[in-house]
Amino acid sequence: MSVDLLPMDPKQLGDHLLQLRQEQERLFSRLQRGELQSRRLARSVWRVQEDERRRLARELHDGLGQTLTAIRHRIEQIAPHGTPPAAVEEALQLCDLAISETRALARNLRPQILDDLGLQAALQWLTRTAAVDGGPQISLDASGLDNVLDGELRTLVFRVAQEALNNALKHAQAQTIVLRLFERARMLHILVVDDGVGCDTAAALAQGSQGLSSGLSSMRERVRLFGGQLQMISAPGEGAQIRISLPLVDADPASSAS
Repeated sequence: MSVDLLPMDPKQLGDHLLQLRQEQERLFSRLQRGELQSRRLARSVWRVQEDERRRLARELHDGLGQTLTAIRHRIEQIAPHGTPPAAVEEALQLCDLAISETRALARNLRPQILDDLGLQAALQWLTRTAAVDGGPQISLDASGLDNVLDGELRTLVFRVAQEALNNALKHAQAQTIVLRLFERARMLHILVVDDGVGCDTAAALAQGSQGLSSGLSSMRERVRLFGGQLQMISAPGEGAQIRISLPLVDADPASSAS
């Protein structure tokens, strides 16, 4: 069986190539619109989650927390004067434990200091509370960020810094951890550097949803919602660096699509 390969007319060939290019551009445009819609939806979900965390934290602090404090005061009022019976003392200790756990849960959901005093104070609180006796020394290098970040971006930066610091504390076995944030050329840069055991970055990312990879994937997805990038640099025995860059212009997919 033979097939005759007839040469195509140059005009027909040009028209055909033009059609192919137009179809390619149309498909690429559809792909871009789909990605923008996906980012817009994901960012809306993120906003709703943060709003809900803020609401729950406030209810825990102002509702359950205040109720537990009132119960404790009432127990003290009805207890006999002098040394309280063992049952009363136990009830007071349980109240103290419940109050402490409620406050910790509220702070983990949404630290009130982030809304009341801003990102700088919240990062100082984060590094201070993360440091424990016998653990790594944690230092913070950041200033003036509240003047260049809006409320939504402040929340993102805090969440990413929190996750990166938690990852270092869990996996690095470090002596020192440095959290540094600075602005350069309308980009916000976040660096988390530790002197720990390090890791094979490719192998860590290949672990799927386990351990270090889960935290990195979560951070990367959050950063991408705001048009940013995340990079991890590490090697066994050489510590690790997490580098994050975020644009300080409006990277909202909704505005990009308009």
